[in-house]
Amino acid sequence: MNLTINIFTALRALRRNKMRSALTSIGIIIGISSVIAMIGLGSSAKIAVRDKITSYGKNAVFISMQKGKKFNPKDLDEIRRLMPQIKYVSPAMYISEKNDARSIHSYRDKKHRARVIFASEDYFPLQDRYAARGRLFNDREIQSFDKVCVIGKTVADNLFITDDPLDKMIMIKNTTYRVIGILDYKGEAIGGEDFDNYTIIPYTIGHQRFYNTNKFKSLYVSVENDADVPQLQKILTEYCKQRFSIVGDIQNQVKMTTSQDKVKVADEITGLLSILLAGIASISLFVGGVGIMNIMLVSVTERTREIGIRMAIGAKKKDIMIQFLLEATVLSGLGGICGVILGITIYFIITIVAKWPFIFSLFSVFISVIFAGAVGIFFGYYPSKKASDLKPIDALRYE
Repeated sequence: MNLTINIFTALRALRRNKMRSALTSIGIIIGISSVIAMIGLGSSAKIAVRDKITSYGKNAVFISMQKGKKFNPKDLDEIRRLMPQIKYVSPAMYISEKNDARSIHSYRDKKHRARVIFASEDYFPLQDRYAARGRLFNDREIQSFDKVCVIGKTVADNLFITDDPLDKMIMIKNTTYRVIGILDYKGEAIGGEDFDNYTIIPYTIGHQRFYNTNKFKSLYVSVENDADVPQLQKILTEYCKQRFSIVGDIQNQVKMTTSQDKVKVADEITGLLSILLAGIASISLFVGGVGIMNIMLVSVTERTREIGIRMAIGAKKKDIMIQFLLEATVLSGLGGICGVILGITIYFIITIVAKWPFIFSLFSVFISVIFAGAVGIFFGYYPSKKASDLKPIDALRYE
């Protein structure tokens, strides 16, 4: 018997027991759809996490001076001249919205706690933040110590329930600031931090009112391309050494973190979670494979006389084995195709609900179908071997 005849024979045998074949395939369908959905969601989660990390700063280095050492406004210009690839430089000081009375915002009879960030105009493009309404403050307002601010959506929703926030005055630490813009919606971080519960004011007026100084210990520096981040980190290290006359171990006096560090950690975590989820989902494939083995053993028992007749008219052991092996493989393969369709559908729906990017992977589909066929071969081998080992005389006598 050639392969084509064997395939048609396998399909005919499965068609004779449609309900049983369909029920047997459910385990494979669930397994493959789960694997497809989990792999897709893992890829989408990686992109979503990367997007959240950009709130830390694109291609950025975060510097925090220790042991009382601080930068001043002149350092911003000096650092900008260190290398031509540097795009943005901004102070990175803030008042936390948690357990700090200075974070209380007031408007008329409304009060709300929000993080207060002191920054330059470079902070907004560095953090990929834009004005959904109004505008962002500029360098003139920074140098003039203007009492202006840009607020996040959460702040606007809590303080201005019915009023338009633009050009309204809010009070923070006994100082009134005019709202000139509302930031675009950003959502929450993986750890739960609300990126919209921010108020950003010029660092000049902020440091004066909150710290009574024009110095700051932390800042962001960003370059055009991700590949320039390691060079930027080296140059900034040398700058800090000379600027603050640091001798010996710089690690205890200058803390530097790059966006690459955070992306690397995030990729490792999401990668491990993807493997874990896919591994858990693949357990159902094993269950489906056991179901195929079980039903094929039943099929061999039911068709013992048929096997005896085939052998009596000249069918060889390998023909019998191939026939049953193909039945198991076709059953698993059809379940795999249905599982791929179901898995992509589930994945697509979840991405729409979660507002994640949909990433279609042809490779994962191909691997899933191949794996489904492999499950059929693996779990169909024993029943096929059992069928091919039957003796013709015993098979013909079987009732």
